[in-house]
Order: sequence, then C-alpha cells, then structure tokens
Amino acid sequence: MVSTLEDLPDEILLIICQFLSQYDIIHGFYNLNHRLNCTVAQFTTSFFMQRRYINDKDRNQEILSTIGRFLRSLIVKDVLLSSQDLLLTPNIHELTFIRTCVCPLPPLANLTDLNIFNPFPTSATNTLFTSNPNLHSVFICSTSTLINLPPTTEQTSAIKQLAVTLQSLSDLPSLLLFCPHLICLNLNLQRGISLQNSFPPINLASNLAIFSLRTPYEVMVDFARIKHVLKYLPSTLEILGVEIYTTDSTCLDGQSWENNLKENFPNLHRMEFFIYLKNELKPIGETLKLPDVLKTFKTPYLSTIIPQQIAGDYNSVSYVSSLSIFTQPAPTVRRRRYFLH
Repeated sequence: MVSTLEDLPDEILLIICQFLSQYDIIHGFYNLNHRLNCTVAQFTTSFFMQRRYINDKDRNQEILSTIGRFLRSLIVKDVLLSSQDLLLTPNIHELTFIRTCVCPLPPLANLTDLNIFNPFPTSATNTLFTSNPNLHSVFICSTSTLINLPPTTEQTSAIKQLAVTLQSLSDLPSLLLFCPHLICLNLNLQRGISLQNSFPPINLASNLAIFSLRTPYEVMVDFARIKHVLKYLPSTLEILGVEIYTTDSTCLDGQSWENNLKENFPNLHRMEFFIYLKNELKPIGETLKLPDVLKTFKTPYLSTIIPQQIAGDYNSVSYVSSLSIFTQPAPTVRRRRYFLH
C-alpha cells in the first residue's frame, strides 16, 4: 500500500513543520488543497520577514501575495517594502519595522499598532500624521533623534499611545499640540532638561493619564528639572514612570516626591521608578545610607501609589560611588509595551 503526504495525520504534518521555515511551510503546503490550508492556517496570521539571501525580495513578495490578506501581524527586518507591497495586507493589525520603514504608510483600515526600531530620522514624523484612522499606538525606539516636528498647522494626530525619543524638552509642547488625544506617553529625552522652557497652555495634553520619562545615563538631572517636566502634565495624571540618572540626592528623598505629587496630581494611583545617584567626589555611603533612603518612601501616601516592593543597590568602585533605588518589577520605561496594565 502506497502512502502519500496527504495520508499523514495533521499531528505528523505539524511536527514536520517544526523543522521548516515559515516561508517553506507556506511555499510547500499552502494552496494545495483545503485540508492542508486548514492545517497550516496558524502560520498565515503572522510573519517575520527578513533579508538573508539575494533572492529574498521575490520570496517576500510571493509570501505577501499568498497570505497577505490573512496576516494580522507582520515584522519586517532589513527589508525595503513599498506602499504597494503593504496594500497586500489589508487586514493587518500590528506592524513592526526593524532597521527599515515604509514611508508613507498606505491606508490600512485595521492597523492599530505600529512599532519602529532604529528608523530613519524622517520616518517618525510621518507616522504621527498617517491617514490610518484606527492607528492609536505607536512605539518608536532609537538612539538618534526621531522627530522633526513640522511647523505649527491645523493638522493633528489621532494617536492615543506614543513612545518616542525627543532631542530636548523644548520639543514636548509641539508634540503635545500635534497629538492632543494622547492618553499614554513614554518619553525618552536625549539631552538635559533646560529650566528656560516655557510651559504649555493648561489645556494641552488634557487626556494624558499615563506618562513615563527616561533620560540617558550620560545626562544628569536634578529634582528641580524633574519638577519642571511634571509641570507639563495635566493634574488628571493617573500613572507615572520615571527612569533618571542624577547627582542630586533630593531625587532619592521620598518626602520631596510626596510633596510634589500630592500637590499636582490628586488622581495619581501608581508610580514606578529607577533612580540612579552618582557621586565622583566622595563615597555616597558616608552621607546616605540605603536603609534610610528606602525608609523615606514608606509613608502612607507613597505606599498607596507604590504598592510594589522597593529595592536598592549601593556600589563604590575606585573614586566613583553610586546608589540606586527602583520598584520591582523593572520600570515600565524599559518595556516594549508602555501601558502598565
């Protein structure tokens, strides 16, 4: 008795698929008959597209032509696609670009999430004003300046969740002006925070409920500059995340945080942070003790908005000493997903 591939049960076929690339599965099994289409259907809703061989461009276009209408999630790495290529994925919900981008994005009615890693400098601006009506979450990660904000116009963005890198705090008012519907903003500032920046109108970012701030290791900020940033935020803020590096010991004083937060954000109910204090002149341990620092965050108010455990670490190497405190789990600003819940 002669057996063919189609005689094998689905369980055996799926075991075979474990040893094949997703491209080979689709190229080898899809569109042969209805039964095999159903068997490999799980491989047609998401796809990781990357460039490995010279002929990958033709292979990738073949994939989009074959399963594009079924795709819900697509990751594109080091592959240049055109707007026309993406039109083959009309039901896509989430797009992720790694070291590449499609500009401009074509109209994709079902697109809700866009993730860009290491994009070209001009790519991010266009995503803010995309014509995709349902796009509400944009995550942009890069070590370079990402946004060249356009001059003031009547044009606004419908994006509600945004994680982005700005060159300086002076770009924030324009960003909030162009994105008036933001509910969640994860902000990474490349440069120091100037106290000369003027505050935005009081009604700017009135919908913002979740905000997280991150500064790079080489940029030291003090508590006065942190308070300056917080003045840009509405009093209705509910969740706050902070990751900063500083030489100002006030940033490790729980009472200073409590006084500022209680005064400005009566609706705040959760805070997460990573605060790193560095001193190159004398050991921090001579003036600040980790248990004493942690004790300042054990007030009834802070225990309410920081229900998770707070931990810390003290290091002293050569002429540099550091003291860090952080909430557990790791701060939200390190996560790809910037919603806390």
